[in-house]
Amino acid sequence: MLEVLTQPVRFFESLRGRKPDLLPPLLVVVAALALSAIASQVSARLLPAVFPGGAGLQLAFALAGALVFGLILWAVGAGLLRLLAGAGSRAWELYGWASAPVLVLALVSLPLAALMPVTGDLPPPPALTDAEALQQWQREYEGVIAAAPVTRVQQGLSLVAALWSLWIVYSGLRVLAPARALLATGVVAALSLGLLAWSLR
Repeated sequence: MLEVLTQPVRFFESLRGRKPDLLPPLLVVVAALALSAIASQVSARLLPAVFPGGAGLQLAFALAGALVFGLILWAVGAGLLRLLAGAGSRAWELYGWASAPVLVLALVSLPLAALMPVTGDLPPPPALTDAEALQQWQREYEGVIAAAPVTRVQQGLSLVAALWSLWIVYSGLRVLAPARALLATGVVAALSLGLLAWSLR
C-alpha cells in the first residue's frame, strides 16, 4: 500500500509481472468508501438524526449508499479507462489502487470528524408526510454541514486526494499502457475533477 502511494511506477512495474488479482484493489475501494461514510456520520453526530431510527439506521443507510454509489463510480471510471487505454492497462486493478489516497483521506477525516463535529441550531426533522417542510429542513441541514469548518478542511483534502489519485493513474499507465497514458489520464482527470467540483458546490 505504501509503495503505490509513494512510488507508483515501481509498484506497477512489479504488478505487471503478476497475474491479475482484483481482490486487493477492490478491498481498497470498499474500505475507502466505508470509512468515508463513517467519518461523515461521526462529523454530523451532534445534529438531529435524519432518519427516525436514529444514528444506527442513519449509519446503515450512509454505508449502503456510499458503497453502492462508490462502486458504480469505480466501475464506470475503470470501464472508461479500459476503453481509452486498452486491455493491457489492467484498468480495473489500476483504478482500484488509485483509490488508495481516498483511503488515506478517510483515515485522516475520522479523527478530524471526532475533534471538530458539525454543530448548528436545527430542530428535529418534520414528519415524513410533510414533504415541503422536510425538503426545507434538508436544505437547512445541508447548509449547516456545508458551512462547518471541518467541511472546508475535508474539501481541501478531497482535492489533494483527487490529484494524488490521478498521479497514480498516470504512473500506472506509463508502465502498463504508455502510448495512451496522457490521453487516458487527461480524460479521467477532466471527469474526476468535474465531479469533485460539482460535489463541492
